[in-house]
Amino acid sequence: MEGNDPNQFHFFYATASPFSNFHPCSITDEDVTFHSSEQYMMYHKARLFGNENIARKILGAATPGKCKALGREVKNFDQRKWHEHRTRIVSNAVYLKFTQNEQLKRALLKYRNSLFVEAAGRDCIWGVGLCENDPMIKARINWRGLNLLGYILTDIAHRIYNEDNKSLK
Repeated sequence: MEGNDPNQFHFFYATASPFSNFHPCSITDEDVTFHSSEQYMMYHKARLFGNENIARKILGAATPGKCKALGREVKNFDQRKWHEHRTRIVSNAVYLKFTQNEQLKRALLKYRNSLFVEAAGRDCIWGVGLCENDPMIKARINWRGLNLLGYILTDIAHRIYNEDNKSLK
């Protein structure tokens, strides 16, 4: 996907967006059910670092915000190890979210020819570090963040589209 055509971008941010990790949805993995992809991510983060007690608290947390706060309490956190595993964990969450929820899958596939961009002004890891109403967001060169969630969503949209089309043949 080339450069700076804003028509090639699909900006998202708030909980109301189905592409947000805070958006409510049911995800089941290995007989464990999660209420959001944020809960899935924080649960697996806690388990990655051997924090079973925090993982249980995350499963009991009522909101994605509470899950995120508990994720910050993970003991023995190792940034290098997290960098090695975070994309896989979130990719799994996103894949399960959009394959287990038909309405969400339709929303994702509607924008499969765009690059998803998390327009999170304060998030330079999962988002681009700019808000959607900032004119600088329309040119990638201005992005302050990695947009990891946006790239994961884009990859998963293509993967699901290809899987669905393969099964139709």
